[in-house]
Amino acid sequence: MLSGSRGMMHRGMVICMLVLLATPAAAELRIPCLWNPFGGCSITLVSPEYAARPVQALNPEAALAEVNAFRAENGLKPLVLDARLSRAAAMQSEAQAGRSWIGHYGSHGSTPMARAARAGFHAKIASENVASGQKSFSDVMHFWKESSGHRTNLLRPNVTAAGVAMAKNQSGRPYWTLVLGAE
Repeated sequence: MLSGSRGMMHRGMVICMLVLLATPAAAELRIPCLWNPFGGCSITLVSPEYAARPVQALNPEAALAEVNAFRAENGLKPLVLDARLSRAAAMQSEAQAGRSWIGHYGSHGSTPMARAARAGFHAKIASENVASGQKSFSDVMHFWKESSGHRTNLLRPNVTAAGVAMAKNQSGRPYWTLVLGAE
């Protein structure tokens, strides 16, 4: 039985590698984490061409338009861009870039709700999506739409505002944060 499992795993890895080699310009493979004590995650393997692309600067208004377009496709009201939530998002992006580690706990163990309050947003609800490594906000949105937890946050009917930020670590890897909230 054990050798059969190994054979299936080996075949799966060979198929994945063939997919990557067959379409190098657009190759992407998501592998879910088998064990993660901090919650859900995935590992995305990308083509060398994608990895070599420069990171696009964040345009907060364009990012909000993408979020609102997705919400409209799902029958939800648009959000407004809130400078306080953008400051909360920046706190988290900078903390993640500073430690080169993605997660929802910020400096000194802060939570999305605590960061929103520190930025002056008195939230009844504050949820957060984070991502790392994507080259543009559009790429991040594509990832979040395909992830059940991130999708849930994007489609929360009771949020009214959003803030977004991106910071890079010393090697240039981007850390993206979207905070959604309601006062």
